[in-house]
Amino acid sequence: MSEIKELKKQWKNHEFAKCYLFYGTETYLLKDYENTLTKALLPPGAETMNYDIFEEKRATAAAIMDAAETLPFLNDRRLVTVRNSGFFQKGGRKDEADHLREFLSDLPDNVCLLFVEEKAEKSNGLYKSVVKYGQTVEFKRPTEKELSVWVRKTCRENGIAVSDSVTALFLQTVDQDMENIERELQKLIAYKGSQGDVQPEDIRAVCTVSLEAKVFDLVRAVAEKKAEKALQIYHDLILLKESPYMVLSLISRQFRMILQSMLLSQTGMTNSAIAARLELRDFAVKGYLQQSRRFSPEGWKRALKDCLETDLAIKSGKMGEEAAVELLILRYSRE
Repeated sequence: MSEIKELKKQWKNHEFAKCYLFYGTETYLLKDYENTLTKALLPPGAETMNYDIFEEKRATAAAIMDAAETLPFLNDRRLVTVRNSGFFQKGGRKDEADHLREFLSDLPDNVCLLFVEEKAEKSNGLYKSVVKYGQTVEFKRPTEKELSVWVRKTCRENGIAVSDSVTALFLQTVDQDMENIERELQKLIAYKGSQGDVQPEDIRAVCTVSLEAKVFDLVRAVAEKKAEKALQIYHDLILLKESPYMVLSLISRQFRMILQSMLLSQTGMTNSAIAARLELRDFAVKGYLQQSRRFSPEGWKRALKDCLETDLAIKSGKMGEEAAVELLILRYSRE
């Protein structure tokens, strides 16, 4: 994250590379930095004559090079943005990408060429050319610590305070992509106003609980042998029109995460290392390890097998979705 943040400092000082490649799974951050670069290069009014965007199949090497060689109009630079071209993946329009590789070595000083991709392979020839003549930036999902810092900073800038424990509760409650977190955070800030510290009841009052968080609570109730609570959560999900099959998929995933967290912990890995390996938040790993004590590894393997058999029973028409999932929940919350 520190390298990414350094970009905005460079742009503020009018230090720009000739070309950039932005890629990765964290679309919120990627869009934020794309917008920041656009505003830094193109003052209001300058974008009309100095901004070209090419997407997917419209992004041909000939069109991109033609736009990049056009002189800027009443501005220092042109910005040429290329989105989802596929140039940076194996088998991804290699001939077109090869033309651009040659072009990057002689890119005009008065243009900034920005590639925005979901995926990019570092062994790709065009990727290596961007590294040589410009800058590549991968936008990964922030760590739990980075998100916590961001949430507390955003609250502080809006005149309210939030403790570490309440921040953790907030992040456990909402969907985990940053775009959703930012939306839920703004709801919380608007609700709280300037009325002191954020409390757990504030989060419960206004924040939308993610489906994954609800299923996490369901699985925890199962692990704690609280059949009535587990069924109540499940029935609430059905009333909210959630698909029983989707609930089954999430239960299966959480059983698998519990088992994997358990096995990795037994090798001596720390919670943070497990979280990094499984691409989970630290709090999720902590919860999974607490739940893992309910069964032996063999027991969790059996639970996963039962999830698969429930899936097959539904697909074959032997059982209805709702009843099949309810039976699975009852079986493991009463054993």
